Amino acid sequence: MSLIRHLLVIAILFGASVTSGASAQGSSLARSDRASTTSSVPAEVLVVLAKEEAGKIDPQLEKLTALRRPPFNSFRSMTILSRPKLKLTPGKDALVSLPNGRRMKLTLLRVMPDGRYKVKAAINRPDKSDYLPLLQVVASAGDPFFVAGQTYQGGTLVVGVIVDPKKSAQ
Repeated sequence: MSLIRHLLVIAILFGASVTSGASAQGSSLARSDRASTTSSVPAEVLVVLAKEEAGKIDPQLEKLTALRRPPFNSFRSMTILSRPKLKLTPGKDALVSLPNGRRMKLTLLRVMPDGRYKVKAAINRPDKSDYLPLLQVVASAGDPFFVAGQTYQGGTLVVGVIVDPKKSAQ
């Protein structure tokens, strides 16, 4: 059951779509009509420790409506552990260190014709350098998507990614 919990991936998106990380991606960059003209896109990552036991919800998270809906609404305590900012460049990996010793790899695969972003997210296996394919997301600028399931300090890490946060409606 613990392995299943580690591999659990939950994506909650505001109007975004999710595809399996195992799908073919190589042709995505070749077909992109805008990825090659986009040098980089700002992104922000929210690393949150969520627990089911009673506690406080960080005020900065209260405005994220996705965290108030299932399955996240079962968490009664949420604390922001870090909030790294990074640049996503088409076809290049951006790494984010997680507090449980793992790393999340984010890759901008394509800027869609409608201005949304196709992003691949993966987390490395414990004490390994290879990455488990998690998901591909097509996300709107400023709208967060979330990946959850990594256990940490008696809770669950919930990792939110906001591509192009300057366009956020928050």
